[in-house]
Amino acid sequence: MNMEVVSSLDAETKSMVESSLGRFVDEAYEPTQRHARLLKGEVDYRAHWATLAELGVLALPVGEALGGIGGSTADVSDALRILARGLVLEPLIEAGVIPMPLLAAGAEGADAVAEALAGESMTVLVGGRRGDELRCSRHGSTGQINGLARVVPGAAQADIWLIACTNDEGEPLVLRVRASEIVAQLRAFRMMDAREACDIEFTACSLPTNAVWLFGAAATQALQEASARAISAYCADAAGVMQNLVQQTGEYLRTRIQFDAPLASFQALQHRLADMHMAALEAKSIARAMARSIDAGDEEQVRWLSYAAPTVVSRCATKVGHDAIQLHGGMGVTDELIISHYNSRLVVLQQLLARWVGDAQSSSSSTI
Repeated sequence: MNMEVVSSLDAETKSMVESSLGRFVDEAYEPTQRHARLLKGEVDYRAHWATLAELGVLALPVGEALGGIGGSTADVSDALRILARGLVLEPLIEAGVIPMPLLAAGAEGADAVAEALAGESMTVLVGGRRGDELRCSRHGSTGQINGLARVVPGAAQADIWLIACTNDEGEPLVLRVRASEIVAQLRAFRMMDAREACDIEFTACSLPTNAVWLFGAAATQALQEASARAISAYCADAAGVMQNLVQQTGEYLRTRIQFDAPLASFQALQHRLADMHMAALEAKSIARAMARSIDAGDEEQVRWLSYAAPTVVSRCATKVGHDAIQLHGGMGVTDELIISHYNSRLVVLQQLLARWVGDAQSSSSSTI
């Protein structure tokens, strides 16, 4: 298979977007600044959402006909790898990548996408993953929803929920509701990587009128596209984190002196770093393959890579994360060193990927 990744953006636009994202990470996500932000009692996980909209990140996966930049999945992956260096706290994948094909597929998709691209509101998908069991039923003249969706990043601070569920006949639905218009029980918490997530339980929750956004085959197709883009995005994010772990571990080995010599001069440690580098490259390669298959519309390849990519990326993430900590020694697990935070993000990404792989109606679930 030809592994070349083709960008939909011209070279100037792509360079401008990526340079802007690099500067954004330097200015907004310097490690000590990020750490101080997390030490506050209340963390605003939307602090830089409007800035990300201005930088064009939210518009990147959206076609020009809907007001977006028209970037390919490969372009989105490249952007996520750049942002991975800062361990961005805003739910960019959950609110900026996954919902877009669902919003665009609705009858009023143009208006919904425009609202999302402006950064004025945040939309998050609830349900649609392995372990999520949500059912919508008629109750008199209105609809009700029941069920539980576990570990939904970004949902607690989202303005709009896209709820993936089934009706009494087992047909797929996607509902679009304002979070303020539905009474659900939220149990919010921080994941291992310090980002916000919550469990959402619906118990005979009444739905507003005209809540149905997608139905039947249209819902199935949009959810499949959202699932593929979720896996691609999480794999790209993980590949970016691994790349930074390899870079920082190499720098540490070159500067840390032990037995009157840099650690990088010891052959055993050189081999460990080389193994980390190869694992990071393997993850990056299969993440690129996933993005390219989505852009090419190769459904069979996307289906296969939807299983293969998370498996390979998870294996590589465990290798790179653990070795980075071991090569740094005891300081590798300290809260003050960014290495431990990178590893925590990799652990969370592995669990999030697992939720998107397999039968969405499975009753099993993962805990982060």
